[in-house]
Amino acid sequence: MAISALTKLTAVIGNPVRHSLSPFLHNEIYAREKIDAVMLAFENADISQMVGAIRALPIHLTAVTLPHKQSILPLLDEVDATAREIGSVNTVLNIEGKLKGFNTDVVGIAAALSDVELRDKNVLILGAGGAARAVAYHLKKSAARIHVCDRTADKARSLVESFGGTALKEDELGSVPFDCIVNATPVGMSPNSGTSPAPKEIIRPGASVFDLVYTPLETTLMKDAVSRGARAISGLTMFLAQAFEQERLWLGKDVGNELYTQFLKMELNNEQSKKTI
Repeated sequence: MAISALTKLTAVIGNPVRHSLSPFLHNEIYAREKIDAVMLAFENADISQMVGAIRALPIHLTAVTLPHKQSILPLLDEVDATAREIGSVNTVLNIEGKLKGFNTDVVGIAAALSDVELRDKNVLILGAGGAARAVAYHLKKSAARIHVCDRTADKARSLVESFGGTALKEDELGSVPFDCIVNATPVGMSPNSGTSPAPKEIIRPGASVFDLVYTPLETTLMKDAVSRGARAISGLTMFLAQAFEQERLWLGKDVGNELYTQFLKMELNNEQSKKTI
């Protein structure tokens, strides 16, 4: 689709953001749906500057990634009730100059864990940032027993205070038989794909291991899960589901389950997924 003076700008913002597949996915949606818009990636550590750009340019739809999901909240004009309860925003709509924040991460998390039994199960969240808060929100709604481990103990305790559960230190991870482990940190993300956020010894056979990282598609944590007889769940499912929800919010319509299924089958496993965007 040709870009013109009428083409609407959407964006993904974060620091870093070069790994993001959001421009590839959203631009493919625009092309298939014949929407006159383009998504670009902007990397900036200063969230106040980014919010100023969203207002001024304007950027109509903004996907927000780490480390800005929490720090952006006080800079917005309005925050959706679910996003406010989570305490994290990953989507901003610019509605006639007013910025409203949403959280579609929780939609993606629900999709990824849709067939995992969570009620009364021990679930470990690795990390305590914005993505981890969305995970904890879903786990609380699902009546799971929440355990949180973060390298900053105060952040882990804060998340537990908000959603319930237990804060664990790294040397305490072996004390709980986890039915599900969720990585909500960037550990294992390209280019540092040889790392894992957890020792493989805590992964039990038959458990489920969900890694929010989707670049690479098969992380070290996922490989460890398979080697231990556990089920590995890719962050790609979450990424796709939350992105389609972002477009639904902006466009006011569903862009189609068929298109979502096509992307999921593709697994974005081509040269596009290896590019720095």
